[in-house]
Amino acid sequence: MDWRQVGDYNALMSSAVQLKIDDAVARVTLARPESRNALGPELISELFSALERVDADPEVRAVVLTGEGSAFSAGADLRAMREMADATPDRNRRDAREMGSLFHRIGSFSRPVVARVAGPAIGGGVGLMAACDVIVAADSAFFAFSEVRLGIVPAVISPFCVRRLGPAVAARLFMTARRITATDALRYGLVDEVVSPEALDSAVDTVLADLLAAGPNALREVRGLVEMVSSIPVEQALDRTAELIARLRATDEAREGMNAFLNKTRPSWVRKC
Repeated sequence: MDWRQVGDYNALMSSAVQLKIDDAVARVTLARPESRNALGPELISELFSALERVDADPEVRAVVLTGEGSAFSAGADLRAMREMADATPDRNRRDAREMGSLFHRIGSFSRPVVARVAGPAIGGGVGLMAACDVIVAADSAFFAFSEVRLGIVPAVISPFCVRRLGPAVAARLFMTARRITATDALRYGLVDEVVSPEALDSAVDTVLADLLAAGPNALREVRGLVEMVSSIPVEQALDRTAELIARLRATDEAREGMNAFLNKTRPSWVRKC
């Protein structure tokens, strides 16, 4: 189905997640401010649906993920998690895997995902944020891995948070469960940019402008490139990266981009956000 033929994107979603697509940018909003956008089953399901709809739209070049209200996300829904304590081991594993699959879906999405973080992210909310490609946070936001104080660990979010923080910092923050200011989060590499709340939208737009100036196919290739070179020996990477650049240089997109640069013109794909 061509989702762009539907006039009201919000009508396609429940109240848990709102989706708006404006030209080349999809804006996905966690819309449960009364629960501080806790990651309950309905919100997770609706977020999966929103991502599928965005993925099906060839015109979308970038995604912004944000939360409505005072929080980005308070993490896992503790009431639902408490009920899981009495479920079977298989049901427990399926439930945990579903949340992990959501983070992986974002972390491997076909278009760049920018997190717009206006308020706190706790536990699973930090994992949701960390799965994004670029994270822009307000200086009033804060973060915490609070799991150990509940008698559990940040297991499902750990692949995404350790990748950003590194093992030593991640272990310390996981163990202490201390509140992390936006300034410290920037220093640790947990977020990429910190601005005042008033400047948050402008900062996100600047990131989007950079993304929309890039070749769409080139953007799709970048994540695979990074994952590949970080997981194999250099000798193998040299051969595979040579193959990659040889293939991409022959594409119409690359020809247009290089010709535009040499002729001091603008490629057709450059868009304003």
